[in-house]
Amino acid sequence: MKLTGPEGVFELNILDYECTDSPYFMDRNWLIVSLKTHYKDKDCTRTAPVLSTWELELLLNWIRSVADERELSPKLTFVEPALSFSTTSTGQGDYRLRIKLGANARPAWQTGSAPFYLPVTPDKRELQRAIQDLEGQLRRFPVRD
Repeated sequence: MKLTGPEGVFELNILDYECTDSPYFMDRNWLIVSLKTHYKDKDCTRTAPVLSTWELELLLNWIRSVADERELSPKLTFVEPALSFSTTSTGQGDYRLRIKLGANARPAWQTGSAPFYLPVTPDKRELQRAIQDLEGQLRRFPVRD
């Protein structure tokens, strides 16, 4: 999934399941995620287990609701607090998202321990591509029983 804007670029890609043979449901469903950020001529790629399979489903549904201008919630958080999404979209095709990157998701060039907030302003077409990409990633890494 890739989201862009004049100030920043954010890309999220699922690489693999974190645990392949755990007997525990929750462990079997953690994902290793690649997070790429670009902000003011600075690039960073981080890899961390910051999402589960069911949270990937939540993200997909949330992005769909933002694209349809019927957002489920202005903010989406996950069990791992290193990643969250929020919207300040005003409707009528104006999509303004803010991605919070903390702990092991924060860009390496960000100093201190405070979270970094990356603004992105995708258009409707880009949100649709992000939805399609998330659908494909979820097909490759479904929730495992």
